[in-house]
Amino acid sequence: MGVGTGLGLATCQTIVKQCGGHIDVHSEPGEGATFKIYFPRVEELLDPAPRTLPTARAPRGTETVLVVEDDLSLRHLACNILVAQGYEVLMATNGQDALRVAHEHAGPPIRLVIADVIMPLLGGKAMADWLKITNPDLKILFTSGYTDDAMMQQGVFEQGVTFLPKPYSPVKLACKVRQMLDNQTETAFFLKQDLLPEAR
Repeated sequence: MGVGTGLGLATCQTIVKQCGGHIDVHSEPGEGATFKIYFPRVEELLDPAPRTLPTARAPRGTETVLVVEDDLSLRHLACNILVAQGYEVLMATNGQDALRVAHEHAGPPIRLVIADVIMPLLGGKAMADWLKITNPDLKILFTSGYTDDAMMQQGVFEQGVTFLPKPYSPVKLACKVRQMLDNQTETAFFLKQDLLPEAR
């Protein structure tokens, strides 16, 4: 209790809804909670012969990318995917940490920021607004496992905003990153110290 950002139920709900199912929750004080997951019944018989899935090759790159994700496992997953594809990867735990990392970064310019939408201290949308002050052309890729309604409230589905729902595959992430970088002009990314919001 009081540690972390939750049980990941928003991501679970997204996965289940994508499969046409729903989650039923029963909870009582002092008795814990029970989660029941229901999926549609499939009447067709399973194909006994295994099918070979087509393998897609993830595109590679060498640009510098900043990954902003408060969930430790997801943060490392995204970073490992991008490092394996040749990118220089920086990481931050929330929007406020991302501003610090960007300000202290002395290497090649950051070309793309991949950010979770809902994070403690400073969310993805507010963080992007701060970053855009000094670099209006910086590309921001938002990710989240929350529902469309929650994203609408965060202002993520505005015109020109790119969004990748969780869960995503390594190939899907790599393809989206490459697509955004190929459409981006060369711009340096620096933050002035006086633009960093104070910690609260």
